Amino acid sequence: MEVATDLFIEQGYKDTSLDQIVAICGGSKQTLYRYFANKEGLFVEVLAYNTKTSLESVFQLADKQAAPLQETLNDFAKKYLKGVCSNPMVSLFRIISADFNKHDSVPNQFWQTGPQRIHQYLIDFLKSEAVSSQLHIENADLACDQLLALIKLDYQNMALMGFDFLTDEELDTHAKKAVAAFLRLYQR
Repeated sequence: MEVATDLFIEQGYKDTSLDQIVAICGGSKQTLYRYFANKEGLFVEVLAYNTKTSLESVFQLADKQAAPLQETLNDFAKKYLKGVCSNPMVSLFRIISADFNKHDSVPNQFWQTGPQRIHQYLIDFLKSEAVSSQLHIENADLACDQLLALIKLDYQNMALMGFDFLTDEELDTHAKKAVAAFLRLYQR
């Protein structure tokens, strides 16, 4: 997965071949075909692997329900924004946009394992008893979209275009401001 990820990021989807991956990893193309059926199948698995490993730290909200809500959401905001604005996720997103924009299965697979999964996780958290005792949220879907929009602003678009990401201090400041705005919107 790591070799395939590196090659897809360095060369793009179209210019990466299964022969290159075999040359670096060893084995045979036949083995790759047995596990992944084709290059697209391998790319889908690369997406799933990297989505899971890059965004895994985001899925810790439920573990922190005893912590203050603002602190929990600040931590989520920083991890989420850093995850969607850095490699490998930003480069893989570029590949999906460039090479699979007229193709349903790969973008759908990515959407389900990445953004949709995060949205549902955040929605469930916002519906939790710990949150509902502190915030008045009638529509958790909308609240999720609003929080993620406040967190992302244009930073993901800027990362996609190759702009430098925020420093740790800037990220911390931005996360606190985004979460504070969200909390003011839904305060009881």
